[in-house]
Amino acid sequence: MGLIYSVIKEQESLGASLATIRDDLKLGFTAHIIRDDIFALKDEGTAATIQNLVDKITSTQLSTVSGQPESTIDEDDLWETMGLLGYQKYWSILTSTDGIPHGFSAHFPLSPFPYDPTRNFGAPAGRLTQWILNVAADINQDFDGYTHDLVIEGVSSDLKGNPFGYMKTIQDSFTSGAVGSIKDTEINGGKRLLGVKNFETTSFDDLAGDAAFNVTGIREQAIAFSDEIKFGPYREMRSWISRGPRAEISTTAGAAESWGQTLSRDHFMIDFGWQNDAPELGINILGAAVKIKTVAGVASEATRVNPWFLI
Repeated sequence: MGLIYSVIKEQESLGASLATIRDDLKLGFTAHIIRDDIFALKDEGTAATIQNLVDKITSTQLSTVSGQPESTIDEDDLWETMGLLGYQKYWSILTSTDGIPHGFSAHFPLSPFPYDPTRNFGAPAGRLTQWILNVAADINQDFDGYTHDLVIEGVSSDLKGNPFGYMKTIQDSFTSGAVGSIKDTEINGGKRLLGVKNFETTSFDDLAGDAAFNVTGIREQAIAFSDEIKFGPYREMRSWISRGPRAEISTTAGAAESWGQTLSRDHFMIDFGWQNDAPELGINILGAAVKIKTVAGVASEATRVNPWFLI
């Protein structure tokens, strides 16, 4: 099956100031992945982290004819999602040499199988309308000269029938209440719940000496189809195990990343059958009022919950 690459923008500057960059998406084919390649130059001879590089973009949004925007996710959450699902993705080796190019690639999957165009998933022709990057101001002794290349990959509509659905994510950013308090993240209008990407400020790697091993930002999570039911955790109190290649935000310049089973630092992805054989992907949520219930393990904790689902 032949692929179509639609190059929306090449080397568009993100500028040096706080801004919102919008690129129109007018596609005549079924799109299954959006690839945004971000490039920058090292600013002065100081060390910097992958987090510094990615933080130029605060959030990514995708607008469609059904929502303006329909999907929203922090850029570092988007960047981590693909790696936590086992996909390979690109980020450069970090250096402190002034003027050296650096880069990373963020992928927004529209299909649960973004690298397999034969699967009949994706956003149908005419559905997507706009790609939005919310960018921060440049920081001294960090990176500058940011540009991005935006490429959409898909298949001609006459080669691929009406897709079974495309992927959407919603972002619930909140500060948790007391330990043991529950925050609901509501999902409406979806067909299949594929997974949940989580961020918590206090993770397993952050625990101080002699701290209890279960004192992390998210203690438990569960899916509820009713507030009256008793729910059991699908995520236990310890750090989740993620598949390699490990490609997470690092707080150490040039930190080594590894393959295989690794502690996820609690920036974790729960997979409910993201890539099961169709049509049994994930959990059936059609017509249901679904809530992701997140139990706080640390009081007043900055937390983000991003469910991914087919619509």
